[in-house]
Amino acid sequence: MSAKRYVLHHFDDFFVVLFEKDNKANKLVILKDKFTVNAKEGDLLEVEVNQDKSGYNFKMLEEEADNTKQRLLDLIENMKKGND
Repeated sequence: MSAKRYVLHHFDDFFVVLFEKDNKANKLVILKDKFTVNAKEGDLLEVEVNQDKSGYNFKMLEEEADNTKQRLLDLIENMKKGND
């Protein structure tokens, strides 16, 4: 499986929730103990399924993070407005 770009949406008690950068309908939910990178909400990551370790490989993508983070924050704000 090839790597895909995801934006870290949020953490909850046991999981990390990410949305695919170019397709917000694709959501990836990962157990916190499998999330092996020091990232925060809004960060852009490259995620690849690691078949050997039955886990994931993560790579921080700093160069696009600021622009993507602002778009994600706007998306979250719009989603909150829709739930009011």
